[in-house]
Amino acid sequence: MWGRGAVDMKDMDAIMLAVMRQRWREGRKPARDVVLAFTADEEAGGTWGAAFLTRHPDLFEGVTEAIGEVGGFSVSVGGRRMYTIQTAEKGLAWMRLSAAGTAGHGSMIHPDNAVTALTEAVARIGRHEWPVRLPDSARAFLEAASDALGVEFDPEDPGTVIGQLGSMGRLIGATVQNTANPTRLNAGYKVNVIPQSATAEIDGRFLPGHEEEFFKEIDRLLGSAVKREFIHHDIALETTADGALYDSMTAALLAEDPQATVVPYCLSAGTDAKWFSKLGIRCFGFSPLKLTPDLDFSGMFHGIDERVPVDGLRFGVRVLDRFLDIC
Repeated sequence: MWGRGAVDMKDMDAIMLAVMRQRWREGRKPARDVVLAFTADEEAGGTWGAAFLTRHPDLFEGVTEAIGEVGGFSVSVGGRRMYTIQTAEKGLAWMRLSAAGTAGHGSMIHPDNAVTALTEAVARIGRHEWPVRLPDSARAFLEAASDALGVEFDPEDPGTVIGQLGSMGRLIGATVQNTANPTRLNAGYKVNVIPQSATAEIDGRFLPGHEEEFFKEIDRLLGSAVKREFIHHDIALETTADGALYDSMTAALLAEDPQATVVPYCLSAGTDAKWFSKLGIRCFGFSPLKLTPDLDFSGMFHGIDERVPVDGLRFGVRVLDRFLDIC
């Protein structure tokens, strides 16, 4: 625990394990068999975690559905508490860009400069305004948010609603368009030496159904002088907000918070669901949390004080426990 009334968000797996252990001690079995999988390496693409496990499909024989991060948390919109169930997530394209030029002395006129060619391409990507695209999951969330705010939803201008979502708008805003953010640059070894090569790294995320469009635009922005290669590349996902498991998640949340609204949404990042989906498993983000309206939840992701309220976590434990009884 961190401080008073807050728990490190990375303890969520341990909380789920605690729920399962307590149920086991009390002799309470879930409504169906449950495979509990703890994975490593998710932040680096899951190669040595979920990817390794899914190369042994016998471990998941008979598994048809899965829950994991990042969903089930509450968002306050227009005075209404909405719980988000993740039904979609963006695809992943971590790319290394490279440019080659002629090495030389920094004091001379030098048009064939790898650093110049690379940084011009990086700037084009970083400043690019991607067009609006609305996956079904993103549209469903925005329609529910519009209803809570008492405004009409305009699919051609989702920014009107997103701008009224407070800190949550950062996450939701990234689910109505592809994104590509420069994150690293590397070139040279000495200030008066023009290097013969330069590299940069880009964190690219594409929406379900828009991968081809994403790479076509990236290549146009790069031009002919800059090449790209993958550091890591993985799929986008989307499932529908229906079925017995979705109904069970909804029922478990509403049993603990009857006045709330449950809505699907698209995650701007990615999870291990990408790997498990390749086994034909239908994946949802469902780690329930009841959050206070003033908490900048998404702003804490990867932050130095990443935490959630203890009361909100207790709520999530009750919801998960109830969910295991009815799922």
